[in-house]
Amino acid sequence: MASRPAGTTSKPRAASSDMLARSKIPVWIVKALLSSGVKRVSQLSSMTDDELLALPGIGKRAVGLIRSSQSTPESGESQLPTNPQSSTRR
Repeated sequence: MASRPAGTTSKPRAASSDMLARSKIPVWIVKALLSSGVKRVSQLSSMTDDELLALPGIGKRAVGLIRSSQSTPESGESQLPTNPQSSTRR
């Protein structure tokens, strides 16, 4: 069994609540973000909408869902509509 050389430490891990996989962002958006190298929710808050739109698989709807998930309280139900078109079309 290999041991770690003395004096080396592992990289500090991000809080699990900061990881995209544990966020309330829809899976299809998370997959697109991960494939572009975005792994943490905190990275999204520092990105502009234009920067997000430049990522493959991220469009206006995805940016809207990302931004609304960032404003949603952690300890509550997601306030994202389950069917956003049902409330706008009649």
